[in-house]
Amino acid sequence: MKTEEVGGFGLLPSSSNYKYDVKHTDMKIFNKLLFMLLAVGMFSSCIKEDMDDCPKYSVNTLSLSYKGDGTAEIFNEKIERVVMYVFDKNEQLVTMRELTKDELAQRSVCLPELEPGTYRVTCFGNLIKDQVNDLYCGDCDKIYCAAPEYFKKETISSNDPLYYSSLELTVTEEDQNRELLFASSHYKVLVEVAGVPAESNLSIEVCGVLPYTNFENKAGGNPVDYKLDTEYSDGQFNALSNIMRHSDHSAVDVCVRDVNGNEIAKINLAEFLRANPKIDCSKHEVVIPIHFEFKSVGVEIGVPDWFVVPDVKPEF
Repeated sequence: MKTEEVGGFGLLPSSSNYKYDVKHTDMKIFNKLLFMLLAVGMFSSCIKEDMDDCPKYSVNTLSLSYKGDGTAEIFNEKIERVVMYVFDKNEQLVTMRELTKDELAQRSVCLPELEPGTYRVTCFGNLIKDQVNDLYCGDCDKIYCAAPEYFKKETISSNDPLYYSSLELTVTEEDQNRELLFASSHYKVLVEVAGVPAESNLSIEVCGVLPYTNFENKAGGNPVDYKLDTEYSDGQFNALSNIMRHSDHSAVDVCVRDVNGNEIAKINLAEFLRANPKIDCSKHEVVIPIHFEFKSVGVEIGVPDWFVVPDVKPEF
């Protein structure tokens, strides 16, 4: 075979004696292309099979709502923090987390990816200082929120102003949006004691209070006495406490004690509410205002002036 030098790149077969086998070369290229196409097809098939084996998760969104005793949305006015708990059908905890500020502002939360099945979503609003007991006991009747002092067996002064919501959710492969309606879990008790000097160092107690609310939004526990934090201003002692929404008002008393712990005034809550039917404890947003006024002939117990006159409101 003759060779010739081409452009300084070395020796190539002389064109006069070299025969280019077009048929042989084209077949080699064709075979390589066919192999590549088959390989790509097999790889794509594997990916498809893997994708088919992957679980398909639906998008489950909850819209948060609290309207209190009216028709206007007041969720963001009343609720500043929400903790969400997701339980399976056996009431075993699946996941929990605190909602973000953006989720609260938009009143919308997307649940985590969940396998198809039945779940229970429970939320507590304004769960700030109060604590939750055994989340893994498998019984929502036995899971509850209470003040940290309750678990330490110390004197309680107040609870968080809790709000509650719960719904049963059936997760399928279809996306869905559900409304999560909140309800109040607390009464707000406001006590005023007038006609006594600041140096009297008296104390105000709400006695016979049920100390916790469970994950069914029912108050429970052995009754305890709350000793309220007080401050003296404008010639009177003032105290504010959030208590759980008990059903038996007759078991609760509001007491005023002197510096030695002696009872100097008391009113049963059921009697007080009967005497003041304007206070409706069936409402979500309810304040129970009790005014004690010591006079030379004894003590008068009623509602404060600001409660009687609608235009006058206290600064809590």
